[in-house]
Amino acid sequence: GSFKLSYYNEYKSYLSMPSKKPESKRRKRSSKPEEEDSRSTTALEDKHLNAMRHIFESVQKGYTHQVKNIEKMWELQHKYNDMEKFFDDFWYCLQHACLVAAREPPTERVIQFACKFAIRADSPREALGEEEVSQTGPFAVRLFHTALQYTEANDKAVRFRLCQIINLMLTSLGADASIDEDLFNKIYTGMLERLKDKVPVVRVQAVNTLNRLQDPADPDCPIIQGYLNIMKSDGVGEVRRAAVKAIALNSKTILPVIERGRDVNPGVRKAVYEVLIDKVSIRSMRISHRMKLLQDGLKDRNEGVQHACKKLIQKWLLYHESDIIRLLKALDVEGKADICMDVVKETLSKLPMEKASDCLYNRMENNVVPPAELTPEVVFYWRALIEYSQVDYPNVYDRIMPTLTVFSSYLKDYVHMASQIPAEDYDAHYQASYIIVELIKIAKLADFSDEAGRKNLISINKHIITEAEITVQAVERLVELLGIAEPDEQTRIKSIAEVINDIRNPLEGSTQHNIESIESCEKNDPVTLIRCLTLVSGLVKGVKCDVAFDPTLSGLLDDIIMSGVISENEIVRHLAIKALGYSCILSKTLAKKYLVFFLQVVMVDNYTEILETTLKIIFDLLLVFGLETFSDDDMTKKESDDNKANVSDEDLLATKLESTTLERDQHEGEDNISKNAKESKPFEDQIVEKFKEFLDDEILRNVAAEGIAKLMYNNRLVDATLFSRMLLLWYNPTTEGDSLRHCLGMFFSTYGANDNMEALTVIEEAFFPTIQTICDAPHVSPLLEINPQRVAELMLSLLRGYHNEQMIIKMCNEILINPRSSYGKCLTKVLHHCSVDGERSSDADIKLIHSLVMEIKEQAEHISTKKALLTYLGVLETMVKKTPYSEDKENKPPDHADGSQDGDVLSQMSDMSEVSVGRKKSLYAAPDQPLDLLDMIT
Repeated sequence: GSFKLSYYNEYKSYLSMPSKKPESKRRKRSSKPEEEDSRSTTALEDKHLNAMRHIFESVQKGYTHQVKNIEKMWELQHKYNDMEKFFDDFWYCLQHACLVAAREPPTERVIQFACKFAIRADSPREALGEEEVSQTGPFAVRLFHTALQYTEANDKAVRFRLCQIINLMLTSLGADASIDEDLFNKIYTGMLERLKDKVPVVRVQAVNTLNRLQDPADPDCPIIQGYLNIMKSDGVGEVRRAAVKAIALNSKTILPVIERGRDVNPGVRKAVYEVLIDKVSIRSMRISHRMKLLQDGLKDRNEGVQHACKKLIQKWLLYHESDIIRLLKALDVEGKADICMDVVKETLSKLPMEKASDCLYNRMENNVVPPAELTPEVVFYWRALIEYSQVDYPNVYDRIMPTLTVFSSYLKDYVHMASQIPAEDYDAHYQASYIIVELIKIAKLADFSDEAGRKNLISINKHIITEAEITVQAVERLVELLGIAEPDEQTRIKSIAEVINDIRNPLEGSTQHNIESIESCEKNDPVTLIRCLTLVSGLVKGVKCDVAFDPTLSGLLDDIIMSGVISENEIVRHLAIKALGYSCILSKTLAKKYLVFFLQVVMVDNYTEILETTLKIIFDLLLVFGLETFSDDDMTKKESDDNKANVSDEDLLATKLESTTLERDQHEGEDNISKNAKESKPFEDQIVEKFKEFLDDEILRNVAAEGIAKLMYNNRLVDATLFSRMLLLWYNPTTEGDSLRHCLGMFFSTYGANDNMEALTVIEEAFFPTIQTICDAPHVSPLLEINPQRVAELMLSLLRGYHNEQMIIKMCNEILINPRSSYGKCLTKVLHHCSVDGERSSDADIKLIHSLVMEIKEQAEHISTKKALLTYLGVLETMVKKTPYSEDKENKPPDHADGSQDGDVLSQMSDMSEVSVGRKKSLYAAPDQPLDLLDMIT
């Protein structure tokens, strides 16, 4: 018999209908005893089946009496004389639940009840309430085999429910349970096949079923390999999440699981951290794995993922007995300081401050950690705890922060101790350099109201910069510290100028040497220039005055920076260009003077860091001062005067720079420079051409795209060709996985917002060239992989409903030129996305668009495109005012073959709808015969 399945929502019995035809009410008496026995047996069987139905009906209502229902079913089983009959009735009742795909509570209760009973069917009565079963009986084995027979059914609900039954039965078995080898192989083979099922919920159940069958010791285990493939390539997040939770973690699988921490689905990312919390110790992961997890989790946009990552941090902290310094030793404080700082802040927010500070305070003597006990983790936590407690926890701050005078002497002593480390001990040198930088950061957090301590700090600061052998990073931090300790700008400028003079002329203060000997001893070696340029850069970053009009800064520019620009050493040249860039940002005069020089550096230098830094400087100057600053009459006049003076400063610098660049083709650079000098194009056109060249350069592409995006977003640059180039770069398959895509994605999502008409005009002008470039891409071009329709739809959405009528008319004309071309087909598919403003548009424009769309519709090939165009025509018709079409033959719309008019859009849409509905009925009409599980087998 067939049974309706609507019982689930109303908690009605889905087994209440009889399975056999009812016997006639008027039954003849049989005189034969055999017939009487047969009828009594049939009545008994019907009674048992009805009792089974009542149990299944009771199960649907809740979990409260599930154990009691299992006992009732066990008792009913022992009332059957034939166990084959009992299994057939049980399977008969269960298969109706297997036809329901919706995961509603009554269905789930029936499935779970059936699985629990099946595992316990052959157990003694007193063992029915146990949570786990150690052995499978004949009833469970038969149910396994029966379910496996139908796992390839055509109906997705059947495949889903049977995989679910197999999974729940395996889950109910205890940890030490075993199953028959033949059954194991059948489950193994059947569920591996279901991993490839087209229905996601079936794949999820298959993943869960295979969980206990995988072999972590086998490097070639097919189940583990299947899980890895699912995590990497399955298109449904829920399936990837199930694979992450099910896979056994070992040295081969831990990294793929961690990489799912960057999955697009937040549920998958959260599952990664939940699995690691439950299954993996911090000692089982490499430091790089730990840092990757923390970096992805703490920066995740989803709060659930962040919370899971924080729970993982708390687990790691408990493993280290709440000692934050020990936890930091398990991380990479030297390479990933920002992530470690987030970890420290998270742990401090969960611990009492007194307890959190004890692990540091117990290591201190007189409010400082003895230099011999300083490690990168200790000094990092020292600084982090001072920052955290400075405002809200003054008592803790006073415990761990010494006075400025004491700390200045402490810093000097540690720098002196670090200088005694043997040169061959590279690791010790690296750690000492890191500790010095961290100590300087701690000094910036001190109380500078102590005047004596402040002066002492300034004196020691100058001494360390002049005498000690410290890294460039330490020099930069010392300059920043001096900026805090000496707030007066002019005093600070003079102090650093004196330090630079002492570094370059160490004998100047001696009276035993004449001027000639002093000048001959001026140090210009790379090490000295690097330190001096670092000081100049730090100084210029911290001042606000115009470098061109300050005599001291101007002298440093001419003496230090310009000598570094022409150096053969790449590091010196890089620092000099960076310092020159800082100076130009502060001075419009210097910016106009050296912009052309920066462009020349990009063309002739071959050091990647110099190229990227110089290009960033160019974009910063254009962003601060605007393109018009560099194309006004004053600059043109200045350039002509410089040309008359034979050789300008920029040309001299460029010539010297070219002479020191050995790996770049000098002749090509000189030809480009001379060619640009002869061009008479406006500055804006020249700079746009240069930007296009930068976008084509693999080395400079990312920096150029980011800089152009900033200029366009701030309306410093308006150019449709550059917008088109960047859009193609965003879609280009070669940039997949590149950080460039994130930058451009942010730019496109915000460009044109707030009704920025200039930006909207740029997008509109870039529309047709962009689509045509993709459609006309050669076969060897990566642009061939881009879907032009998606690009067109994106650009139309960026216009935010602003679609000029002339743009729509042009689109129609472009389609009609060659409607069969890929370009014409693409525009046809997106035409209906263009909106027309009925209030702003004239009747003539709307009628023209209407007639053009009518003609396009006639030439469209796909019915979906025709239907979309018909809808679009209907919208246009509602906008047309009372002015009718002319009755001339030239203006009269063409007739259809069936005599209907093109203008009768509504009737055509109605006809098409009827065709669609008719087709849908023929495909999806309900079957006349009742559904049965056996009919759904492939």
